[in-house]
Amino acid sequence: MDSTENKKVGTITGSRAMVDALLREGIDHVFGIPGTQNLAFLDALRETPEIRFILTRHEQGAAFMALGFARARNAPAVVTATEGPGLTNLVTAIAAANKGNVPLISICGVQESEMRERDATQDLDQIPFMKPITKWAYSIPYPERIQEMVRKAFRVALTEPQGPTHLEAPNEVMLQKVKVEAIAPAAYRATVPAVSDPGQLDAAWALISKAERPLFVVGRGVMKENVIAEMEKLATATGIPVAVLQYSPDGFPSTHPLALGPLGRNGFSSANKNAPKADVIVAIGSHFDVFSTMYKYGVFSENAKIIHHTAAPGQIGIIFPVEMGVAGSSASFIKGLTERASKSSARKSWVDVAKARADFDAELNAVLTPDAVPIQSQWVAHVIRKVLPKNGVCVVDAGNGGKHVRSYFKSHEPFTFMCIDDWASVGGSFPIALGAKLACPERPVISASGDMGIMCNIGELETAVRENIPVVHVIFNDEGLGNERAFQNEHFGGRFFAVDYKNPNFGDLAKVFGAYGERVTKPGDLEGAIQRALASGKPALIDVMIDQNTLAPVVFKQ
Repeated sequence: MDSTENKKVGTITGSRAMVDALLREGIDHVFGIPGTQNLAFLDALRETPEIRFILTRHEQGAAFMALGFARARNAPAVVTATEGPGLTNLVTAIAAANKGNVPLISICGVQESEMRERDATQDLDQIPFMKPITKWAYSIPYPERIQEMVRKAFRVALTEPQGPTHLEAPNEVMLQKVKVEAIAPAAYRATVPAVSDPGQLDAAWALISKAERPLFVVGRGVMKENVIAEMEKLATATGIPVAVLQYSPDGFPSTHPLALGPLGRNGFSSANKNAPKADVIVAIGSHFDVFSTMYKYGVFSENAKIIHHTAAPGQIGIIFPVEMGVAGSSASFIKGLTERASKSSARKSWVDVAKARADFDAELNAVLTPDAVPIQSQWVAHVIRKVLPKNGVCVVDAGNGGKHVRSYFKSHEPFTFMCIDDWASVGGSFPIALGAKLACPERPVISASGDMGIMCNIGELETAVRENIPVVHVIFNDEGLGNERAFQNEHFGGRFFAVDYKNPNFGDLAKVFGAYGERVTKPGDLEGAIQRALASGKPALIDVMIDQNTLAPVVFKQ
């Protein structure tokens, strides 16, 4: 009896029920690798043309692709793996989703009940393994709980602060018949965010009105609710300058007349030199991260009054004591302040933002050496921003190359920049970029990493070719670990150890995979190489031979 006939009589397999629940949540891509105990789930996906399954070459790559898809789509994503090593291969990217508040749902197999706790092949007590890196993890014991647990997995993942959840079940559970529970998402989770309290908005505006040097600090919450245009109106109405947290530089466009840019290490000096002068800081949709603030006063004055707004009340006051904590949607908070601002006279910004940005641009340009051989990392970062269209997506890895790109990245539109946030795992940028491209096929996508980073998930180049995912990946190739070289230079007297190796020619290697590839050794050739890669319509590797000594700062400098 096929799935259509099963539905007519009111029963379907557990795996069919699970896939139908994913369809109700709008899932149209699943990433992963088949294995013994997730084959029932894969068999249901096989007969579901509405969902595209992306077979990857490693489970870590699958989970990073799902993370990139979720971030770019601003929606939950799903990854699947089998039991044991299939699951353990996921955890680096699942942990990245946990640190980055990404709603990533992993659906995995687990050993059959008669094999568990008998030291069987690939047997592992998986739930304790997953709990520290997810918001919730559950092993489904019998088929009647499948649909309920899928609903809970999405409800928990999408509750602020968002984050990953994990489900697992063996084939023996997934293949049994269950009754259909066609329950829409609005019936089991909140779909409209809570609003900010009007009394708190009055109090917040009173503080802002009395401030001499107020500053808005924008976090990713503003992006999640797609209220950047509203944030621009608020800034314009008040004349208050705007800085952004480092992990969301696209949370407020760098082109806005009041934009100071991202804070913190590898941020913009236009933001870092002026934020300490603010007497009232209004953090909107913000989670204070370590690279933006270093978890100490300096970026912010100890005397500044902080109004911390977030949709996740538990994040208020974790790092800095606040004058006010306001919970609620970013939309309601911004709207409330804009309404109150409309009843007051517009003020002139206390910062000459244009001059501050011009000074920072001059700093960036002063260190550029366009004819340097080996090529400067700063020049690579500069060219990436120059070539990438305004709506293009840039994904950077952890490490030296990614730090340089962050310093040179000026945002024009939201959802155009991604990094691996506080997890900082090397190797994620390429598969994250593949996921982002699948989510936004109309946008050009450039990712960047060091040579170690691309080698971590080089197998996903075959995935990109097979699935026709045209991402251009730029490799900062210094034949070594530039970030660790920088730390050893700064903190260990320049005593370099275990930071050097040799690489293949990545341009030639790309061609072996059937992708586009070039190696660049002259700085004047870089722009054309990236443009040719974008125009090729293929996945591409641009192998840029860089100077080992152009290292990004490892300490915060204002």
